[in-house]
Amino acid sequence: MTVLELREKAASEAEAAREIRDKADQENRGLTEDEATGFDKHLREAERIEQEANRQQKLEETEARLNKAQERKATPELADGGKIEFVKSDLFTHGQVRAFQGPTAKKDAYYSGKWLMATMLDDASARQWCRDHGVEIRVQTEGVNAAGGFVVPDTMETAVINLREEYGAARRNARVVPMSSDHTIIPRRAGGVTAYFVGETDAITESDMNWNQVELTAKELGALTRMSASLSEDAIINVADALAAEMALAFSTKEDLCAVDGTGIGIHGGMVGIRTKMIDGTHVGSYVEAITPGDNWVEIDDADLTNVMAALPMYARRGAKWHCSPVAKVAVFDRLIAAAGGTTMREKQDGNVGKYMGYPIEEWAAMPTVDTTTTLNDVIMLFFGDYSLAATLGSRRGITIAKSADRYFEYNQIAIRAIERFCINNHDIGGAAGVRGPVVGLLGTS
Repeated sequence: MTVLELREKAASEAEAAREIRDKADQENRGLTEDEATGFDKHLREAERIEQEANRQQKLEETEARLNKAQERKATPELADGGKIEFVKSDLFTHGQVRAFQGPTAKKDAYYSGKWLMATMLDDASARQWCRDHGVEIRVQTEGVNAAGGFVVPDTMETAVINLREEYGAARRNARVVPMSSDHTIIPRRAGGVTAYFVGETDAITESDMNWNQVELTAKELGALTRMSASLSEDAIINVADALAAEMALAFSTKEDLCAVDGTGIGIHGGMVGIRTKMIDGTHVGSYVEAITPGDNWVEIDDADLTNVMAALPMYARRGAKWHCSPVAKVAVFDRLIAAAGGTTMREKQDGNVGKYMGYPIEEWAAMPTVDTTTTLNDVIMLFFGDYSLAATLGSRRGITIAKSADRYFEYNQIAIRAIERFCINNHDIGGAAGVRGPVVGLLGTS
């Protein structure tokens, strides 16, 4: 057996001993007689194999040294006497790294690629590399995600999280709350203390702060893709980068869809979107109607938008934004700004109008993206306000990846399944007629 194979076998014996000890610790007891026997047996075997691996390594090093050809001692020199150094980098990549960011982007992608080789491809040398460099290979337990699969290392999960926030408007704008369990209840202030005028001999009227609850139940979201079963060393950075980007895009796309147009049924994880809630008949105070006719983008004008702004309560204005589709951004906001006059040639050339009436414009790919001729009667075309006050996104940490070597066997590929858990609750959007919330929608009218 090779040194790597021996060390892998020794590590397996040590892990078996650790499992016996962990089981006893979890049950708050000592080892039974049988467990103690098994524990000692695994440790002895691990030590024996490790010693064998050390002997094998010394043998291979000695043979390599004796068989190594004599190298030229001369080092090329420059005209000024300086030495020329040749450096071969392990961090080889094809093109730019996009998912991983910062000064250590390539290094993080390389570490993630090694982790993929170790866990998804069962590569013994990659597993040893991960142990030597402190990259954890953790099998998912404790119910954070579905049983089975490997917990994504921090470097890769950070890349996925950053890209989810870049791609996902919901995660970028909602209040994001980490969930320590699959079910979390967050207190919410529903009413405050009232002040009353007091007569000379009258008692002060008592009032209390009122609280209710926002309930979050994490739902499991999975994405399935493929990866080559013969991943080479010089491609691991690009594969890790592409996989992180694909996971982020898949997760953020579904998060946005649930946040905007969730129907409350299984296809949306039981989550109800903000546009769905606004027109369910019990939240008529959450929107204003466009001035007739106003059911396509070219019919929306400044009067419609200022009516929406006027309806928003003052407390929600500090963090308010316009929330719309990319089509609406161009066909409504850019059109109105350009038609207002005073637009410079440079502004037209740049073509990136980021605000309307001083408030940022947030583009959601999940919002209505129909063309300028399609009617949107009785549909929330866009909304304005502070979405972080209207919605909470519960994020259950722990993205896991599992594999199947059978599904795409004939293509020499393996199936990769990524899983996350999250929940979106649109809990504050206004109520009865005239009762406004922190966001106000614009309803299309024919």
